[in-house]
Amino acid sequence: MKIRYQGRDIEVEEVEVVVANEPWNEYQLADGKVLSIKIVLVDVMRAIDEKGLEGMPLYITKTHHVVKVK
Repeated sequence: MKIRYQGRDIEVEEVEVVVANEPWNEYQLADGKVLSIKIVLVDVMRAIDEKGLEGMPLYITKTHHVVKVK
């Protein structure tokens, strides 16, 4: 399939996620609240015939950021 990436169309293939671990990162704020954030991976695609920095395979991801305050 083709997607738009950095202003041009590139060919990609979807890559299945086999194992996921999505831990929370917690930050103590000056007002006493604790901010918890995690990134949830929604989709992963690998570019065909494209390389990233240093010649490594190019992966394009879609994510959601989940935030909660205690």
